[in-house]
Amino acid sequence: MNGRIHMPTTLQHQAFGWLLPMKLCSSLARVSSQTIPRPLMPWGFQTVALVGFIAPLAVTVLGPATGQLLDHSPRQLALNTCAVVQGACIVISGLVMWRAVQLGQSFHLQHSPLFLVLLLFTMLERLTSFASDVAIERDWLTKLVGRGNETALAEANAALRRMDQVAELLGTLAFGWCITHHGNLVVLPVITGLAFLSLPFEIWAIQRVVNCAPDALTTDRAAAIAARLSLNAQTASEQKGISLSSILKRMGRSAQKTVSSWQLYFQQPVLPASLAFIMLHFNAVLSPGCLMTAFLSSRGLSGTAAAVFRAACAVMGFVGTWVGQALIGSIGLLRTGVCALLLQAGSLALAALIYRSHLAQAHIHQAGATAASALGQAIAGVPLYTWFFCGMIVLSRVAFWVYDMVDAQIFQTAVDPAVVSSVSSAEVSLCSLSELVMLGIAAIASDPSSFGLLVGLSSGTVIAAAVVYSVWVYGQTSGLEDTDHMPKMAAHGLA
Repeated sequence: MNGRIHMPTTLQHQAFGWLLPMKLCSSLARVSSQTIPRPLMPWGFQTVALVGFIAPLAVTVLGPATGQLLDHSPRQLALNTCAVVQGACIVISGLVMWRAVQLGQSFHLQHSPLFLVLLLFTMLERLTSFASDVAIERDWLTKLVGRGNETALAEANAALRRMDQVAELLGTLAFGWCITHHGNLVVLPVITGLAFLSLPFEIWAIQRVVNCAPDALTTDRAAAIAARLSLNAQTASEQKGISLSSILKRMGRSAQKTVSSWQLYFQQPVLPASLAFIMLHFNAVLSPGCLMTAFLSSRGLSGTAAAVFRAACAVMGFVGTWVGQALIGSIGLLRTGVCALLLQAGSLALAALIYRSHLAQAHIHQAGATAASALGQAIAGVPLYTWFFCGMIVLSRVAFWVYDMVDAQIFQTAVDPAVVSSVSSAEVSLCSLSELVMLGIAAIASDPSSFGLLVGLSSGTVIAAAVVYSVWVYGQTSGLEDTDHMPKMAAHGLA
């Protein structure tokens, strides 16, 4: 039942997240080539970087407070609100981009007030998407399946991740085909129309889930909601007028909620498992992203080959969900996490070794000739060492998605349901922060000769994550082979 809610929201987010920077990039490139001297063309792409930066920044700053709000709000109302706001943000952003395309090449979006509107609603879309993901995965799913049902939780978590992969592939392929054959003026209304038309279905699906299990989704929220309503009533009686003191008090309460989320997060007995997951997000290079695509292009891979690489990584995401589900059922949750991290650390360490030994040379063609002579002829004109390098990264995606399942299920079984959204929001905020840090390092070390540094940092953080998690699992004196112990740990940690 959760899939009916998750699939449309994920499809909208993936399609919107892929289409927006692509359209900005193509629009800016077109305008730059017409009106700006060629050396200044990269300045235009700072706009794309800003749009990409503001969304994770919003999650980093506002994520913990959003989690607190989710924990103290009725589940159905909170998820309905997220669906409505996300749909409205996509519709408004799509209309802004459609208007920019309609105005033609002479219109400079980055100099227009419409760009500020686009930034605002992009930030809100990412924040509401993050909130709905946390609510569905860490809260609704646990309440409907049951914290103690390890096999069912693993199956449900795997199903959600398969929906993520399907939504990413379908959104990219479908709208990519539409852009190629029909152009911007058709695709942008399709995106906005999809967001608008899918909203009633999402609300209906939420209502259906609530009708199937009304007690499970409402009983434990009564006390938290009553406390929040009492606090709101007290605040309204104290602050009848708008004054500086009332504004400061409201800001102070918001800051207190954020601090409370961080405190709850760092008090969790399963903190090392979460920190290992956060460290994986420092891997901004050895993963299917823009930096890796740029590197592969510099090594002679065609656009088709780069697309095959990304598709292979997506396929490994599917494989990872089945592997994780099978391993959790056979060797247990915590041991599955150890296996996943060791596999990812090993494969990325080999990738870093291949890069340092054979791909880091300044003379690319000489290096390629050496590789070809050592291992036989190149494939599609690309040295085999480059393919081995890509193969290790593709293999690591299986392990990444397995550990993604492990981390989610650890939170589902070990964190107090009353604060699960607050704690999960703090974790996602730190993941966004780690991505921002690595993007900042990549921006500073933008010279191609510094790519080896980024490769070393990415592989090093994954190895460190494997060490942190393995030491936590095997260093426990209370014996954490079984996840049955984790709810007891959470209860003691929150006491």
